[in-house]
Amino acid sequence: MSAAGPTPLRYDLSCEVDAYRDGWALARFLSHRFRYHPPDLWRERIETGAVRINGRTARPDSPVAKGDRVEYTIFHAEPPVDFAFEILHEDADLLAIAKSGNLPVHAGGKFIRNTLIAHLRERWGGELRPAHRLDRETSGVVILAKSKEAARDLERQFRERQVEKEYVAIVRGEMPDRLVVDGSIARLEPARPPYRRVVASGAGRPAVTRFEGLGLYDRGGGALSLVRAVPESGRTNQIRVHASHAGYPIVGDKVYGVPEEIAAEYVERGETERVRAAAGAPRQLLHCRGLRFRHPGEDRAIELRASPPGDFAAAWPAGLPAAVS
Repeated sequence: MSAAGPTPLRYDLSCEVDAYRDGWALARFLSHRFRYHPPDLWRERIETGAVRINGRTARPDSPVAKGDRVEYTIFHAEPPVDFAFEILHEDADLLAIAKSGNLPVHAGGKFIRNTLIAHLRERWGGELRPAHRLDRETSGVVILAKSKEAARDLERQFRERQVEKEYVAIVRGEMPDRLVVDGSIARLEPARPPYRRVVASGAGRPAVTRFEGLGLYDRGGGALSLVRAVPESGRTNQIRVHASHAGYPIVGDKVYGVPEEIAAEYVERGETERVRAAAGAPRQLLHCRGLRFRHPGEDRAIELRASPPGDFAAAWPAGLPAAVS
């Protein structure tokens, strides 16, 4: 890759209008449906003729109806990712891998093709689908189903909290040996990038995370704790939100581990010097170490584990204990 960065590629994308946005103006629909691009950018794209409704060029105020196909063309340079992964398990129903800490599971935001699912489908075929998701910067175990039936079964297990999950993280501060955070999680309003979640009493969805201290390291500029995190529910960004709320933000977390104005700068401008300095690590030091669930095609339990990758281990100079590595 040259110093000028990756070459923009052409993407012809499309989506279908849902019932909720039936009757909206095209510019409003796109800026609401794809919030990672500002409304002014969508309006500019529409006015250049890059956006079509059912194959016809449209205007920003053109109405959309339920079932309409909105198509648009963009030229976009995706940020580089780390496609490193390890196969943990494979059979006729599922594929389980351990992914790196710089790889989105599916398309979203700035990522369209540089995703785990797109990469794996080139080898295993289009039927492959993730049964759950990890953040781009969260490393560790990801389960993918090889059929619609297996996907439905796995998604049900995650939805009904039948999957046992174990994460490890490096956080700021001296976390106690045992800590339970019981707090409902809601989106911070007014909603705007980076769309932060917060613990909100009397609002949001119930969530409980159990933390266990595994080690303490004093680096001179403030203590760090190595912790195990077990989420009893599956809310978006749950471990990151609960850790930050309790006063132990995850090192490298550019949304919940830094002041809000730094998080906004990260969304708008990427990893600036100020963002890197505030985060304290190139990526959030959160790793999905293990999952235990019922096999979707067989009546048996299956347990998968993955050791933290090298960047995580290097961030803990004391050496990871056997219970983690």
